Amino acid sequence: MGIIKNDDAQFMLLAGFIIGIGLVITTIMLNNIIFESNMAGEAGGDPIKYDIVNLMRISGDEMKSAYRNVTAPGQDANLKFINFTSQMQNFSGNLSKIYALHGEGVNVGWNISNWNNNNYANFTDNGTANGAANWTVMENVKNSTITVNISWIDTTSPFRINISSATKYWYINFTYTGTPTTITNDQIKNNITSAYSIAFINGSSASGNYSIAGNTTYGRNFTRARDYILNATVTLSTSKMRTNITIPVSVPW
Repeated sequence: MGIIKNDDAQFMLLAGFIIGIGLVITTIMLNNIIFESNMAGEAGGDPIKYDIVNLMRISGDEMKSAYRNVTAPGQDANLKFINFTSQMQNFSGNLSKIYALHGEGVNVGWNISNWNNNNYANFTDNGTANGAANWTVMENVKNSTITVNISWIDTTSPFRINISSATKYWYINFTYTGTPTTITNDQIKNNITSAYSIAFINGSSASGNYSIAGNTTYGRNFTRARDYILNATVTLSTSKMRTNITIPVSVPW
């Protein structure tokens, strides 16, 4: 009888130990599930940040579209600012109506003073003076025509265009302002016979506009061009918050 009672006590202790371990494991699993759910909710449950990113993107695209429309060949240059403003006002009005349906207030403003005053962009990656001065504009180029118009240049650190392939490179230094300079595909092919990349060097040392059109080694046509840096200001407001963001927009592309 004593042996039987001792066995029962051991079984009770073992059962209690197993139940305790099970409770610990269950608690840890529940904590992990709750933590993961909260993280997923924080990452995907706040639509405001996606609204802001979307507004910035479509506002910049609309400004580029409006600029290209009013500066296209055949358009009246005397009406370019009026027509640009008209398209942007229509865009802002329609956008406000769409977001109002979701209980959000949206307004889009624009600053075109650089364009109005002929303040051309720098030849940096983002068009501003503090942008990356040395950067690659296009890679895997097969044919291209490059037109560059220099409005200002620091002659102590000349702006340069590098055209390089896997085996060699050719460069053009710009040391003065004046009429636009066009580098034809034939000129490039006289120096670079295989696929090449186009890079701007010392872009912060000069300002002006450029246009590069051509095609790539994988058969796609491309255009890279910049005249000015305009600014778009996007305001988004809800019952809980209000945000105001200004972004630089490179036009025409």
